[in-house]
Amino acid sequence: MNIINVNDAVRRLAAGEMIIVTDDHRRENEGDIVVLADRIETRHVDFMTRHARGLICMAISQGIARRLELKPMTEANTSLHGTAFTLSVDAANGGTGISVSDRTETIKLLASEESRPSDFGRPGHIFPILAKEAGLFEREGHTEAAVALARLCGAVEAAAICEVCSDRTDDMASGAELRSFAEKHGLGILSIAELKAYLLQPSNGYDGVKHEIVKGVKA
Repeated sequence: MNIINVNDAVRRLAAGEMIIVTDDHRRENEGDIVVLADRIETRHVDFMTRHARGLICMAISQGIARRLELKPMTEANTSLHGTAFTLSVDAANGGTGISVSDRTETIKLLASEESRPSDFGRPGHIFPILAKEAGLFEREGHTEAAVALARLCGAVEAAAICEVCSDRTDDMASGAELRSFAEKHGLGILSIAELKAYLLQPSNGYDGVKHEIVKGVKA
């Protein structure tokens, strides 16, 4: 079994590893690959395209979106779970945007504190998604979980995420298939429910009001 706790997830992510984050079976009932954006490498993007096969997105904080002028993809968001996509982007490097190296560069650029709005072409092949200001206490989504984990790591508040698609059906991988996928590729699985419960512990700095939900993680 590759089920991990929050401290293990933080250690793995901080070391540049990928993990799988799962949501409630009554919600999307799926697992997303998560890797910190400021530690992204071409091997991560290649893995997501070859093995996970979902849409590679970028979970980001509201602050990053404001700084890079990432506007909502649509004025009226009618998606089932209110996923807050911005307009998609590419690094303005003259490439096609879709190659593994180009998508890796775009993710790195989105995570860079030195980047500017003019560094991106719009639309593109990477899809930023805005996390809610109150994170998992406002929306229990993979986007909010990824940004919360980035905060726990003391990293830039951004992570690349990608759904794991099923090899057995035309749906998403879940349950035993997802656990088998994790075992095969050596990935830990963390549930959003466990992450939220961890954040609610008084010892982790959540006071019920602040939007900076946690300040650190105990060893």
